[in-house]
Amino acid sequence: MANIGDLVLKSGMYTNPGVVVEKKVDGSVVVDTEPLTIHKYHRYSNTTGLTVEEKNTFNKILDRIYAKEDNLERLNDIQKDIDRLKTDTGSQKIVQYLRNQQAVLIRKAKVLPRTYNWDEAQLKT
Repeated sequence: MANIGDLVLKSGMYTNPGVVVEKKVDGSVVVDTEPLTIHKYHRYSNTTGLTVEEKNTFNKILDRIYAKEDNLERLNDIQKDIDRLKTDTGSQKIVQYLRNQQAVLIRKAKVLPRTYNWDEAQLKT
C-alpha cells in the first residue's frame, strides 16, 4: 500500500524515480518525477513508509540539525531527538528513520554521539 510521498524508484517510460502525489479511488496512483517534488519528501533519505505528517516532522528535525556545520554536534542533536521521541508511541517510525540517518552520519563523520538515554534494566554492566 503506497502513501502520499512514497518514493518510486522506477516510474514512467524511461524509468525515472518519482514520488506518489495522489491516490485515486480506483486504486491507481499519480507519480510525479519532478526532482523538486521528490526533494520535498526525501531531502535526507528515503522516507518511504512514513505518512506525510511523519515525513514533514522527520525533515523539519533534520533541517534544524543539518543547519549546523559540526558533525559531532549534529550526531548529539539527533541523539537528543531520538531520546525525546522514543517515549512517544506515535513517533516510533520517526525514531527508526532518525536512527538510520544517525548511522549514515556516524559512518561519514567517524565519531559517535556523546550521551545516550537507556532503560536501566537494559544496561549490561
